[in-house]
Amino acid sequence: MLDTDPRSRRVVVPGVRWLRFPRRLEGEYRNYQSQQAVEAFRVNAFYILLLYMLLITGIYALAPEQIRGWWLSAYIWEGPIVLVAGLLAQIRVLDRYFPYYAGVGCFLAVALAVAIPGFMSDPRAILLAHVSIIYALVIIYAMVGLRFTVAMIAGWTGGLVGVLIAEGLGQGLDWQVLHGTYTGISLVGMFLCYSAEVRDRLLFFNQRQLRRQQRHSQALAERLHRLSREDSLTGLANRRFFDEAFDREWRRCKRSQQPLTVMLVDVDRFKAYNDGYGHLQGDSCLQKLAAELHRYSRRAGDLVARFGGEEFALLYPETDELEAQQLASRLCRSVRSLAIPHADSPEMNEVTVSVGVATMIPNQRHSAGDLLEAADQALYLVKQGGRDNWRLYEAPPAAGQL
Repeated sequence: MLDTDPRSRRVVVPGVRWLRFPRRLEGEYRNYQSQQAVEAFRVNAFYILLLYMLLITGIYALAPEQIRGWWLSAYIWEGPIVLVAGLLAQIRVLDRYFPYYAGVGCFLAVALAVAIPGFMSDPRAILLAHVSIIYALVIIYAMVGLRFTVAMIAGWTGGLVGVLIAEGLGQGLDWQVLHGTYTGISLVGMFLCYSAEVRDRLLFFNQRQLRRQQRHSQALAERLHRLSREDSLTGLANRRFFDEAFDREWRRCKRSQQPLTVMLVDVDRFKAYNDGYGHLQGDSCLQKLAAELHRYSRRAGDLVARFGGEEFALLYPETDELEAQQLASRLCRSVRSLAIPHADSPEMNEVTVSVGVATMIPNQRHSAGDLLEAADQALYLVKQGGRDNWRLYEAPPAAGQL
């Protein structure tokens, strides 16, 4: 089905009718058509040679005995032309030159086929020789896969050269027979070749449009998927993505009996920062913090997400308590090194964070929610203890060890 967009119609109709797309699209089509043609010719060359063998043996059997040797010695050169073109088609580095060597081969084949009858005097032999002209024209217009323009040039220039050879060096041609074979088959072949290229161009254009639409749809789908899992302000994973990753890593660490660490990071006195500096400056502050926190998710499986508001969550599979404490300590120092002014923070006069850390080896007695609750409790204790610090959750003695 053709594209109904008016802009596309202006491209398709002239390009198909005159076999000429606009320059950039024409270049794409020619590369596409040449590749398709050479791929087909790698197989078709075998069938062309087979038809050639059937033709030459059939004509040899029907030709008058006195000219068989001469006719065979002249027409045998059609075979090497097809064979050389077929061999060149097997060399993939020459694919881009297919229209050139195939066009030259077709030109030589037609010139030879048209010239041969000019050197014969027996009427029966001349009629049989004209069969080779039909063969050559059918091959170049229907089986080689040349574009219409190239096939037409090869067919008519080859015919002209053949006529000049026959008239200048031979006994001349029977123009009535020549028109019935060469001219008639050329016109029919041109029509079929033109129609085939029109269909081929329409197919190419529609496939190209379809691929563009598919790429566009895929890009939109990927963007929607990313937006559904990404926080629009900070570019970090959102809460939904964190929950999915948390559940997945919990199950994986449970199978391998490896520790899993969760950190909850809260920006100290952020409401006061928003009230004092404005929401735009508050958003900028969160973006700077997000960029700094993102540096702490370099391993596969590590994740930094915006948990909500001014709170972030960090996930570290296969990370024990000692590693978790080192990470939390470095994280607090990194945020202080940003030196983001915070006049309403009496402790430091700059933006700081509080970090609650919890580590657990997943087991049957606990759930992922228990680990998250433990990190939240540790964060609460940091807040109560003065902020700008971190704390590792320690389970009460009666509750067992996390």
